[in-house]
Amino acid sequence: MKSANFDPNRLLSFHARQFASYVARYKKSDCDMQERLHMEMAHVIDLSNARIESAKRTHESRLELDIRDFVVNRQPFDRQISSSEAELVRSYYSTPCVSHLIALSGVELSGLADLLEGWAQDKQLDCRSAVELLGCSDGMRSLVNVVGLGYEPLPLPEGTKPPLFKFLATKMLNR
Repeated sequence: MKSANFDPNRLLSFHARQFASYVARYKKSDCDMQERLHMEMAHVIDLSNARIESAKRTHESRLELDIRDFVVNRQPFDRQISSSEAELVRSYYSTPCVSHLIALSGVELSGLADLLEGWAQDKQLDCRSAVELLGCSDGMRSLVNVVGLGYEPLPLPEGTKPPLFKFLATKMLNR
């Protein structure tokens, strides 16, 4: 049985730290080592993607059934939720996405976290969207806490379209 204090995101933090370490080593290594490190980075991303699903299921299991449908299946919801229930929903959405480290720097992750937190303050948003944005912001901040503001990803391969978050970060930082 899992302890109530078990943090399902702890292993994701380990994967983020590991990925950032491989990126730093990649930048200093020769072509043979870079090829090996590239395979290791891909493996870490695969492991973290599987772990994200597991962490989400753990967070999901802590939600009441009606709230679970509201969050996971995006079903309508017609009751007030307590602050502790809102925190559980926020935890569900705060699962950090290690694959963001492929394209986003520490500064970009931090800026996006601020942006999402700001969007969550919009009074026109429904409560699920606001809590979802706050959770995503928390997930990005947790990545920054692990890899640091100075983290810089490898350049995206030439001709690769940047992910949406990279596009948003670039627009936000260049205004």
